[in-house]
Amino acid sequence: MMGVPRMKRSMCWLLFVALAVLHAEDDRDFSGDWTLDRKQSEISASQPSPSERLSVTKTGSIIKSAGFRNAVLTYSLDGKDTRDTSGETTFDTRTKWEGAALLTDTLVNEPHASYTVMERWRLSRDHNTLTIRRQIAGRDGRESESNLVYRREGASVAAPPALIARQPQPAPAPEQFIVEKGTRIPLRLRSTVSTKTAGAGDRVYLDTIYPIRSAGRIVIPPGSSVAATITEAKRGGRVHGRAELYLRFDSVTLPNGVTRDFRSRLSGTDAETNTEFDRDEGKVRAQGDKSGDARKVGEAAGAGAGIGAMAGAPAGHLGMGAAIGAGAGAAAGLAGVLLTHGADATLPKGSTLEMVLDRELRFDSSEIGTPR
Repeated sequence: MMGVPRMKRSMCWLLFVALAVLHAEDDRDFSGDWTLDRKQSEISASQPSPSERLSVTKTGSIIKSAGFRNAVLTYSLDGKDTRDTSGETTFDTRTKWEGAALLTDTLVNEPHASYTVMERWRLSRDHNTLTIRRQIAGRDGRESESNLVYRREGASVAAPPALIARQPQPAPAPEQFIVEKGTRIPLRLRSTVSTKTAGAGDRVYLDTIYPIRSAGRIVIPPGSSVAATITEAKRGGRVHGRAELYLRFDSVTLPNGVTRDFRSRLSGTDAETNTEFDRDEGKVRAQGDKSGDARKVGEAAGAGAGIGAMAGAPAGHLGMGAAIGAGAGAAAGLAGVLLTHGADATLPKGSTLEMVLDRELRFDSSEIGTPR
């Protein structure tokens, strides 16, 4: 008879878990038609005007959202990258979950501009209000932020959902550790990056080298993973213009999986393979090679002069043959220079790069492990 109460307890526990799972799934379902509440929203004047209506559908692990810039964007809930197009504009998106909040990171490439749109989607407890915090960052480092509040169409002021588990008593607030804005973090590149093969939107991965501390605790240990995006990669011109490479650092993931997002720029590099670093613009640029071009022309002219002299000697026109040969050789050398791309900007595997944080990063004591 003792087995009956134990069985009842097990069934109650399974029912509780099932209800909690169903409620959690509800919190992540943004499907529906939504109308912008302008009175409750905070809209940046420097951002494109937000859509008055937002239509969201969910099929399996895919969310389709119609609204931003009159485009239909695809969000993959399993972390895969997606690409959408609208006219000449492309949208490259990556998503991830932060509890019940959906984080989206979209690189927008227009014919004459590129920028990043970062959004955080969160449902209210009654599922009738969708709040989207939208940040837009340009390649020049300028940012703007809006807080958009959407109401579910046709919904009344609803009571809380029926499937709400009993709320536990709040635990004491964990201790906070802050990595300050402006902190410089040295990184090591995992693989070679070059303007010869790289393109805008490509991902780059690096590892931190030294421990970053706050209040005597190691907050970001060595070996933490940093993800970056190439925002522009330009090859050197055949006649003028040097190769250029722009990197934007997006996030850091600690060895235990804790992740923080940011938008930081390159502040230094030790790469010396025909590259130089422009600190003001945060770009890597190939070194100029005017002396190399002149050498190619000179070598070709010299070779042409020798051949021309030998050809003119039997006819008694040694000097004339040399001059004609030199001119032809110089022309050939110049043609070779004009038909050749300039040197590529390259960051070899293992290069040390330094990023500077554009915002403070906060971590709880529960996220950074035991003190050392």
